[in-house]
Amino acid sequence: MTYLINRLRFPLRVQLVGPADQTAAALRGLAELIRRRRDMHGRRIRIDLTIREKREGDQ
Repeated sequence: MTYLINRLRFPLRVQLVGPADQTAAALRGLAELIRRRRDMHGRRIRIDLTIREKREGDQ
């Protein structure tokens, strides 16, 4: 039943912005979280990735 309800819900929206290594780590963490949660089975997910490299002087 949860699977059917999740298919009808709006997609979970995730926006990841940052340097490539940090964005990749965040995406891996998100994948682990979703894999472990049973209530996320069948849930649609929209992920927007924006890679922005650090410029000199940025912290």
